Amino acid sequence: MGGASGMGLGVALNVERPVVVLDGDGAALMKLGAFATIGAYAPKNLIHVVLDNGVHDSTGGQQTVSASVDFAAVALDCGYAYAASCDDLEGFGQAWREASGGGPSLIHLRIAPGSMAKLGRPTVTPAEVARRFKTFLAS
Repeated sequence: MGGASGMGLGVALNVERPVVVLDGDGAALMKLGAFATIGAYAPKNLIHVVLDNGVHDSTGGQQTVSASVDFAAVALDCGYAYAASCDDLEGFGQAWREASGGGPSLIHLRIAPGSMAKLGRPTVTPAEVARRFKTFLAS
């Protein structure tokens, strides 16, 4: 948890195609330092989406402190070219269109908490995940 933005940065720096990172608020809070690194390297092809439900849903619904964090302002202060916060699909669509103009970009989307009753857990080993990721990057 918390490593998606750093991995996305590494991919964005090594490919031409767009790279989209999906982060949760808890994960983003755990790795706020990645915002500064992303801003410093400034990959134009990176869109960082923070889905903020105010809780760590996948580990039991513990509350985060995201309500007191302005992720868009943090991103801009760290050097992102664009950042926006929204709380509905219309706002997200507008932010997406603007973010697609060149990055790095961040979209902070507030969403409702709640996960599936039977939330699946990973069924593949970390080594298999790494192998599949390397194969994807090579394609």
